[in-house]
Amino acid sequence: MPDGNDRTLVDLKPGESGVVRGITGGANFKRRLSALGLVNGTKVSLSQTAPLGDPRAYEVFDYILSLRNTEAGLVLLQ
Repeated sequence: MPDGNDRTLVDLKPGESGVVRGITGGANFKRRLSALGLVNGTKVSLSQTAPLGDPRAYEVFDYILSLRNTEAGLVLLQ
C-alpha cells in the first residue's frame, strides 16, 4: 500500500507525466495493468479527467487507458 510520501497516478495534473516505478494491490490487478503496458519504466501522462474527477484517462504509449482514482492510486511513480 502506498504511504503518504509516494507519488501516484492520482497526483498527476492534466498534461503532467510520470514514470511507473511499481504497482501495489493484488496479483490480478498487477497482472491486468501489466498486460495493458503499465510496467516499471513506462511513461504515463494524464490526458483527461471526467467532469466529476473520476475516472481519469491516461496516455500510455499510443493509447488511452481509463482508470478509476482508486486504481490509479495504486500505481507508484518515480
